[in-house]
Amino acid sequence: MGVPPPNEPPEKRTAQHESLRKAEAHEAFEDRNVRGATASLILAILALASMVITAPLAMFAMLATYPSEGPSEMPWVTPLVFFSLPLLFAVPSLALAIHAINRSPESSPDRPSAAAALCIAGLVVALALGPALDLLGNL
Repeated sequence: MGVPPPNEPPEKRTAQHESLRKAEAHEAFEDRNVRGATASLILAILALASMVITAPLAMFAMLATYPSEGPSEMPWVTPLVFFSLPLLFAVPSLALAIHAINRSPESSPDRPSAAAALCIAGLVVALALGPALDLLGNL
């Protein structure tokens, strides 16, 4: 298959082996980028889906921490409960998407999925930063 016949000169044999080795390394690198972009997209979708899971828990936390009159003593509990699970999925998704976009050529098939994951996970992180920065200003 990739092994040259024994009657070829050794220089040609090593050149063929070198080109075959480079092609296999490039294929493995490209495959790794596609897997990283796909994993990033899956994590970004899981971050959005996990908001559905944490929303009822955040509502219960809001009922438990906000009094019926006056401000809450612990306003940070509700955003913490709501964004705890989505951020566990969104932050690694952002890292994988940035890595996949930086490492892949412009014409590669993994670039659109990494860009979509970057948009989705970036939205989740931006939504989490809003309450965090608001509460930081109240300290």
